[in-house]
Amino acid sequence: MIEPKFAILFFIVLSANAVEAVTGFGSTIIAITLGAHMYDMKHLLYVLVPLNLVLSTYIVVRHRKKIDRTVLLRNILPQVAVGVVVGRIIFSYVNGGPLKFIFGVFVLLFSVYEITILLRRKGKGEERPLGNIQGMFWLFSGGIMQGIYASGGPMVVYFASRRLKDKSVFRSTLSSLWLTVNIFLTASYAVQGSVNRATILESLELLPGLLLGLAAGEWLHSRIPEFQFRLFVFILLLVAGASLVIKI
Repeated sequence: MIEPKFAILFFIVLSANAVEAVTGFGSTIIAITLGAHMYDMKHLLYVLVPLNLVLSTYIVVRHRKKIDRTVLLRNILPQVAVGVVVGRIIFSYVNGGPLKFIFGVFVLLFSVYEITILLRRKGKGEERPLGNIQGMFWLFSGGIMQGIYASGGPMVVYFASRRLKDKSVFRSTLSSLWLTVNIFLTASYAVQGSVNRATILESLELLPGLLLGLAAGEWLHSRIPEFQFRLFVFILLLVAGASLVIKI
């Protein structure tokens, strides 16, 4: 018999991966934020980060011609990679209630910020790319959050949205980043013994949910208005982040 909370997590994984298949980001932050109400956050990371490799690999392989390798290799990856290493060091010292609370505050504040930016941009012209110093700040900070929570997407997305205007290029380039970074995170989890036979089996049990979400997201990618979709995603995260903070 399937446990009710696992069934809920399965649906969360399905929905979260549909979001990432559409936009190129969001699966881990959505799944962790919602799943943290039922499971330990660190355990979720050990199950969901390896699982995310399947989605990222699919997008990278199928849509590889859309990857902006110049922006990825010169701008995004080097600075995010340094931040990830710093985030992994911090991760080893933070756990339990504080981890969930800090993550909830992060999701809450960033959701408010993103909703404000989306509403402000509607109907206006494109914004200029960030300057070098601003770009370094957002990418390095995103790397830190990726190293701690595997959820640095919003900060990296803020940078990438100023450089990559085509949504297919945006999705494929970010998927390349997540694939690279999450291979490193999965390997580091495995070395410390946190990714093991038990967590891999849990990941495999959730794999059908990821595949269903991927299929749904691929179908929606060219059919759904991006503004409305991203607004919905950040409103969902706003509510989920607030609920984590209030619950603590």
